[in-house]
Amino acid sequence: MKIENISGSKIIGIGDITVLPGEVKEIPTAYETSPILEVYKKCKLANITGEASALGKKTIEKKLAEEAETLRQVRLASLEGIKEEELAKLANELGIHPAECKDQTDVLKKVKAALKK
Repeated sequence: MKIENISGSKIIGIGDITVLPGEVKEIPTAYETSPILEVYKKCKLANITGEASALGKKTIEKKLAEEAETLRQVRLASLEGIKEEELAKLANELGIHPAECKDQTDVLKKVKAALKK
């Protein structure tokens, strides 16, 4: 991956790499997944081009898997004392139609089962 500093006047730093205005440099593999790259893009300070290396892709996949697991754990924990409306919304997000369930207990049971997969 490469970074091009398009800011005109700002100096960009990534790890031990410094990118002056107008310069294009390789992004170190260890920083290919850094959230600062998105910040630079959103602030229109840099263009990011190219594909992440195999190591960078593995890191991204690992982070995504960790985030998905964290979300699953948070959702499971949130079921304790959940309100009917929130349960119905979560069920819909998981592809469970509350109208097809016998009662709230059945909805809760199916949501828990879906989150434990």
